[in-house]
Amino acid sequence: MIFSKLLNQLIMKNLSETTAFAQKLIIKKSVTPNDDGAIKVLKKKLSKIGFKNIDLPFGSKKKNDLILNLFSINKSKKLNNKTLCFAGHTDVVPEGDCKKWKYDPFLGKVSGGKLHGRGASDMKGAIAAWIIACDNILKKKKLNISLALLITGDEEGVATNGTVKVVQYLKQKKIKIDHCIVGEPTNPNYIGEMIKVGRRGSLSFSIETIGKYGHVAYPHLAKNPVTSLIYICNKLNNLKLNLKAKNFPQTNLEVTSIDTGNPTSNVIPYSCKALINIRYNTRYNEKLLLKKIKASFSEVPCTVKLKIISSNKPFYTKSDKCLSLLEKSIYKVTKKKPTLSTTGGTSDARFIKDICPVYEFGSVGKTMHQVDENIDIKDLEKLQKIYEDLILSYNEIYGLN
Repeated sequence: MIFSKLLNQLIMKNLSETTAFAQKLIIKKSVTPNDDGAIKVLKKKLSKIGFKNIDLPFGSKKKNDLILNLFSINKSKKLNNKTLCFAGHTDVVPEGDCKKWKYDPFLGKVSGGKLHGRGASDMKGAIAAWIIACDNILKKKKLNISLALLITGDEEGVATNGTVKVVQYLKQKKIKIDHCIVGEPTNPNYIGEMIKVGRRGSLSFSIETIGKYGHVAYPHLAKNPVTSLIYICNKLNNLKLNLKAKNFPQTNLEVTSIDTGNPTSNVIPYSCKALINIRYNTRYNEKLLLKKIKASFSEVPCTVKLKIISSNKPFYTKSDKCLSLLEKSIYKVTKKKPTLSTTGGTSDARFIKDICPVYEFGSVGKTMHQVDENIDIKDLEKLQKIYEDLILSYNEIYGLN
């Protein structure tokens, strides 16, 4: 293990600045909601290149929900300048069984032209690419735009003390952002394949049916909540959710869990609970979906309880000049024309869209959240060049205003 770390340090000396900085971030075991010094690494680098760091911790140690967030800005002296922001998260999902990994998930191992480790793809690689892009430009050029970063440690978790709170802070302080790029791993197979321009809504909820305990040999003396819940779930699976919206995938409902907590086969349980999620396009809303859901309760004998776990509205960002600049930067570096998409899960873009137009573009997401998560070093370098070209072209267009 010691030899492996020494060898990795030797390799690190020969890495590009982008890869080396991504490696520094991966080494920090920032499994959500823990930070492990990841934000500190960012602050040190950003301070060196002329950014002003604003620490934005939310939550409390007493409640064990303290989250470290960072807003950092390199402000132009030009009056009424525009601000281009990058948003990302330093927290990562748990590594799982380390024995199943080829390399230590928090070593930042470089091998076979790839940088390995938890967060390499999602999304410490993209954060490193943006910061080094800013560094390269600011060393050579005085910009007429401001550059900013919005970094949270609460994206992979419950997301209550992260970006949503930072956005509230920016509103309160009247700190304006004109456009934002979120560095999520948007590309399914190769760099330049896809830009996210919106996301489907997500409605997560539980349905619990309350019956009556009884012996299976005397069902007439009991009330089986499992039967009622299965009936409801079948009704929900057959809901017609076929309204289409431009640039959005089909709306879908998935039952993800059914549980009674009953270990005995000859006892009819008291209750049964299902967990369900609906991903929906802009033709639907929470009110309409709940009306359809509740309509399926009417024909069951058991009491039914519905509880909303989380609810996020769908959104779509209309094309503007910034999106065109991003597309051109991607094509310039990769010779690929990206698809504009709203596929995938939710992201913190759902909060940022309330204050400015937001687009998502980052690394290849094939290995995100998986064992042996990694990023191709050539892809990482391309991503840094795309970000660099975007900043320069944004300055040319929006820096004139």
